Amino acid sequence: MATYFDYKISPLPIQITDLKVDRSKLKVNSLCVAQYGRLPGRTYKVESTYGNHMAFTYISRGRGMFQAGEGPVQALEAGSLFWEWPGERYRFGPYPDEDWDEYYVIFEGSRAQEWFDSGILSRDDSVMHVGLDPLWISKLEAIGTYMESGIPSNCDRAALLLESLVYEFSQTHASFKTALSKQKHELVLQVLEDIAGSLYAPWNEQDIWERNHISRSTLRRIVLQNTGFPLNDYVNRLKVSEAKKLLKHTNLQIKEIAHSLGYSDVAYFSRLFKKYTQCSAQSFRSKS
Repeated sequence: MATYFDYKISPLPIQITDLKVDRSKLKVNSLCVAQYGRLPGRTYKVESTYGNHMAFTYISRGRGMFQAGEGPVQALEAGSLFWEWPGERYRFGPYPDEDWDEYYVIFEGSRAQEWFDSGILSRDDSVMHVGLDPLWISKLEAIGTYMESGIPSNCDRAALLLESLVYEFSQTHASFKTALSKQKHELVLQVLEDIAGSLYAPWNEQDIWERNHISRSTLRRIVLQNTGFPLNDYVNRLKVSEAKKLLKHTNLQIKEIAHSLGYSDVAYFSRLFKKYTQCSAQSFRSKS
């Protein structure tokens, strides 16, 4: 096994193995592992660019950060992996005064394009949260063993093992995204239903975000993204819509309706009603 120390990267022995055979000797021509690395105890944060190669790094212990180009800084933890696409600049590494264990594989070949064409991979998924699985670690270490042997058939086995890992990572991440999307959808419904159930009271957004265990900014983002209206505007629209029902189906005075919907200032309620319906509350009632 090619094992050596590089204290710039880690105080522990690391393994980096390059392809040791001429590619013409390989039978799998569409996919080739160019380099395998196992880096326990990485402390060094790096910037990298892979020319025509692709790579992924799997974090098996620890936590840190990842940034592609000028994109957002994303958090990593054990069970996360990140991809490095050709031509992009990347920054990644453990948090200051911390370290992580990683496995990485650099590869090339036309097979990767088929993964993009079929949707197995997407450039939108630079970071995947796939969890920890001893089987994946065993496969990653097997890739390293195959590459270290320098035998062409074993290098082909490493490439095929790589493809099986990519597929498993993709499917696991897809399941994770589906579950996350469902959770987000349920949260959106919960928040909107809570707002709708709070119409007959003075408006207090803090009550909403505390009951739903979210932040104020998350509450406002949920409403804007899912209704198209800022939070206060959305609430007033709902209250005016409710007022229209009361004007049409009850004999309550306008003042009573305003108070029941949490507006202590009847003049303010009247202005809002006219803003959203283009007529006064009294006119609306007389036309109903």
